[in-house]
Amino acid sequence: MSDQNVKAAQKYLNAMFGGHKDWVKLDEDGKTGTAVMQGIIRAFQIQNGISTITGTVGPLTINTMKKLAIITKMDPNDTPQVNVCLIQCALFCKGYAAGGITGIYYTSGVNAVKKMQENAGLEVTGKIDWKVWSGLLSLNWFTKVSGGDSNIVLIQQQLNSDWSDVIGVGPCDGIASRQTILSLVGALQAAEGVTTELITDLNSVNFGDATTNAFPGTLQNGQNSMKYVPFNKIAQYGLYFNGYNPGRFDGVFDSTTESKVSEFQEFYGLTGIGLVTKGKVNVSTMKSLLTSKGDTNRAAKACDCATVLNKQQALDIKNAGYTHVGRYLTGSVGKEHTPKYLTSAEVKNIENAGLSVFPIYQDGGYELNYFKDPSQGSVDAQTAILAAERIGIPSGTTIYFAVDFDCYSYQIDTFIIPYFEQIHMIFFSSTNDKNYKVGIYAPRYVCTKVYEAGLASKSFVADMSTGFSCNLGYSMPKNWAFDQFCELSSFSSSPSFPLDKDAYSGRDSGFKKFDAVSTKTDEEIAKENLRAKVKIARNQYVYNVMEPLGYLKKIMDMGVEYDKEITLGEIVSSEGIIEISTKISTSIESATGKIYNVNVAIGNDGGLTQSCKSQITAISTNLVNTGVDGADKFGDILENIALSVKSGNITFEVENVSANSAEFSITCSTPNLLPEEEDEWAISVALIFKMSFNSDSGKEFEVAKFAEAALPVVAAVAGVVIVAALLPEGAIVAIIEALTVSSSALAGFVGA
Repeated sequence: MSDQNVKAAQKYLNAMFGGHKDWVKLDEDGKTGTAVMQGIIRAFQIQNGISTITGTVGPLTINTMKKLAIITKMDPNDTPQVNVCLIQCALFCKGYAAGGITGIYYTSGVNAVKKMQENAGLEVTGKIDWKVWSGLLSLNWFTKVSGGDSNIVLIQQQLNSDWSDVIGVGPCDGIASRQTILSLVGALQAAEGVTTELITDLNSVNFGDATTNAFPGTLQNGQNSMKYVPFNKIAQYGLYFNGYNPGRFDGVFDSTTESKVSEFQEFYGLTGIGLVTKGKVNVSTMKSLLTSKGDTNRAAKACDCATVLNKQQALDIKNAGYTHVGRYLTGSVGKEHTPKYLTSAEVKNIENAGLSVFPIYQDGGYELNYFKDPSQGSVDAQTAILAAERIGIPSGTTIYFAVDFDCYSYQIDTFIIPYFEQIHMIFFSSTNDKNYKVGIYAPRYVCTKVYEAGLASKSFVADMSTGFSCNLGYSMPKNWAFDQFCELSSFSSSPSFPLDKDAYSGRDSGFKKFDAVSTKTDEEIAKENLRAKVKIARNQYVYNVMEPLGYLKKIMDMGVEYDKEITLGEIVSSEGIIEISTKISTSIESATGKIYNVNVAIGNDGGLTQSCKSQITAISTNLVNTGVDGADKFGDILENIALSVKSGNITFEVENVSANSAEFSITCSTPNLLPEEEDEWAISVALIFKMSFNSDSGKEFEVAKFAEAALPVVAAVAGVVIVAALLPEGAIVAIIEALTVSSSALAGFVGA
């Protein structure tokens, strides 16, 4: 929505600073936001002689703000000041009534600044000091935004009131933003006296040795002297952001705060390892309240590693107090591509050491692009299941799939949820005959969202990455089983190796005994790997055909079987019936002589080539000309199939035509499923639609017409039936009528 005061600010800034070489012209659209705020900051930097014009507030700009004389209420006859105009522009863009862009700081402006100070939790003076400057010349909001939390607003105001000299003037919008969460550690350092100067980059704060050593002992119920109140407040803030509302944020450590501390410690696995006293906040508890990884020196019952463990390494893990070890099902690490996956020899070493195992699948997932392939989840699920079966992972075990990058919250719904939906489908199909469960390894909020979507039973939390957006300010997922919080670059053994420490909740006990599997030679393993690769590729091809045709869930429920007709469903009406089935084969027929043959080809842009599109257009045009309801969708369906399978051929056929029935089919096939392999691996997937009239319908096919029909017309008939199968049940009446009388293109195929 356009605001006239914001538009006036934009016009003023462009007119005043448009001649400067570093000015970036603003759109004069009356819309507040990042661009206009950066413009005001840039104008401030130009006006006040800052050497580097960036449009962002850094140490140089803050120091300049601190050196400026404090601006107090002016006289109407005073000389206008450009800096006052900038404050007035900023006030308008933050939603405050500044009166006008006059350069005279008078009643309206003073009242607006007072309101801003009140909203921000600052001392209400009406004077423009460096805190007003830094607050207004920022991207922060000082009123609760949509979706904001009133308790968080209160916390933000108190942080500004108590610690803005050190942590700066933060937002008061009710959102647990990166700035707000990082400011908690900065506030703690200020309370301890570890930091006294303004922190100009909160990303630099660290709960390190100095902060640890300066912590004032233990916070506890009834210990509420002025010495402890600031620390109690910060603990209460931390409790709230972790999902435990203490009911107060005044620094009074009462029985409710004690109870919430106890609940937090219990849920986060801090108890029972000699680390904390329940209900009391020592430095280890405070670390877990303020950072995702917590106290990295704490003991852990679980660990994970990318090292194939020898006998001594497995024993040393056990002797160090670990009971559970996470190991990979596939893959390699490093430039040398050192294998990281479980081996038969390692299985014996782990079993003999008495360790429990939780399996991890990660052959990618280190960046967003990995999750953009719509079939990646399906491929990963099949690969993980086969790898787990081959090494002897027992039935019912949870396998953790990795999302190992700084994922932003908006990317979860777009990419991560669909990825786990694919995994979930495979795991709940006949492919997963050992009933393995889906787990997730990811930052906190990613785990929570996938769990709440019903797509992962357990979470392995990537808490070492304290700066990840989906760790900052988010509580632990309710289904957390393991919590990775510290990397040991060298775990002492023979030889030493890197090891990650993981907290253990008890929600996943892993397993101690592998199923017996036959020992294989390297040549046998290579052949088995190839067979597994072919099986996955064939299954995926079937899924890629079935998904755009609407039969993916059905075929996954029933399982992929070869050279056997599998019934998928039927559409019934008073006129007749369409029976739908599929036949999957590892061999293919020649496309020569088929009604239509679409050669599938993908261009360099990832889309279909123009030649492929033209073939599809020719078919769909014939179908549209029939006038059948929904026929216009057929071209899109064909394109989706082609994009899904990516190579091979799509053919149509009509056969077994009699007076009362006919079979229409669409077949997708490829002779070379794995072009990177020496041998050719073929597959074909036929969708068969058998259409039959009821004996009392009074309708029948004219067999002779089918034999002599032009190919485009016959293809259109096949398309009509396929479209019928994709339309809601009951649509068959309209389709039969189209085949009987309503379509001139099809007239003559069916008699009445």
